[in-house]
Amino acid sequence: MGALELREKWVQSISTVDERFLRMVDALYEGYFKNETVAFHPDGLPMSRKEYKTALSVAEKQIEKGDYISVEEFEKEQ
Repeated sequence: MGALELREKWVQSISTVDERFLRMVDALYEGYFKNETVAFHPDGLPMSRKEYKTALSVAEKQIEKGDYISVEEFEKEQ
């Protein structure tokens, strides 16, 4: 089934599906056309998969260098 046939199928069936299905398709659509949000920055802004992988890489390098503080030190700063 090609793109044209799939579009026609969806146009005909869109009014028959329930809200749960529509929400799942909407989430899939948003993730396909946008940078899928997989996490959030400390300021609350969404983080794409690429940004998340970059942040993990930076964090791993900081850990390897010993550039971190203990939980106790963190709690003292609060």
